[in-house]
Amino acid sequence: MSTQEIRAAGLDDDPRLARDYAACNTFLRRRNSAAYPAARLLLAPDKRPHWDAILAFCTQVDGLIDAPDRPVAARAAQYDAYVREFFALLTGENPWPHPPETTQEAVGRRLARAFAHSVATWNIPQDSVRLALKTIRTDMEVTEYPTFADLAAYLDGLCGQAAKWGNALLMSGGRSTEEADTKAAAASFGLQLTDCLRDLGEDLDDGRLYLPLEDLERFGLTRACVEEAARARQMTPALRDLVRFEVDRARRYFAEAADWWRLVDPAARELPRQYVRLGQFTLEQITRSGHDIFRTVPQARVRCAVSSCASFAMGYARAVSTRSAGRLAPRRPLRVPASRLRL
Repeated sequence: MSTQEIRAAGLDDDPRLARDYAACNTFLRRRNSAAYPAARLLLAPDKRPHWDAILAFCTQVDGLIDAPDRPVAARAAQYDAYVREFFALLTGENPWPHPPETTQEAVGRRLARAFAHSVATWNIPQDSVRLALKTIRTDMEVTEYPTFADLAAYLDGLCGQAAKWGNALLMSGGRSTEEADTKAAAASFGLQLTDCLRDLGEDLDDGRLYLPLEDLERFGLTRACVEEAARARQMTPALRDLVRFEVDRARRYFAEAADWWRLVDPAARELPRQYVRLGQFTLEQITRSGHDIFRTVPQARVRCAVSSCASFAMGYARAVSTRSAGRLAPRRPLRVPASRLRL
């Protein structure tokens, strides 16, 4: 994290808080996908530390859940304790009277403090955070979803809420609208459904199936049929039809989110625009591969990669141009009154 970003976000007068946000950036660079550094470049410097905090905290709690080498009971206990400690931070308490015993524990505390500060800074509703954390916890217990309505409720808690948090960073003054939140959630639903298709085999290896059972039944499939196809990495006609059906569903979500970017601050428009396009490019790749999620046609992969990179390059250029024009009227960074949050 650069000095410019720390200063722009108003963190330079609190060294410990600045280190907490820097820890989020370091954590993500080591743990997150290659898309992370590219995506944050589309945001103004004053928003990047908060973007880091949201992603880092979500990645942290997801990691506490996904630890197959540990018993479920142990994971649940650690997760619940971390969640309690996080909400204690929001009330101004000090949940950690003793120094951390491990480096991992120290990093977890820094991520929690940074996210707590972002929650207060952007007026993110605590009920929304509670719903997201409650939903993430179900991954230790729920291994399949009978209907799409069940999956949609899961997606709303998992990524729909986080989309609203990110949306707060994109809006002028942090004040979002119901329409913008709806379109942000639609984009996140489309991306998550796309990931469910791309990661079908990996998710099944972890014992989870995210495609609704009612959708499988629609095409004459059972979970056992899908598991067998995934093990063999071999598509069947029925599974190909199911993938086509889910691609069309994800495409409708992206269509709903297509003009999300028009509803946010002009200086932040490229992030939502590129997120939607990234999902659309991925769907195109699946389609060009004949809806075979186990084998991607090389030409389709290259074509979609080139299109995605070209779109990002143009988006980055537009973002820089817009921010440069906005320098004529610089904005003061948001600061949280000490009475609202004591970290």
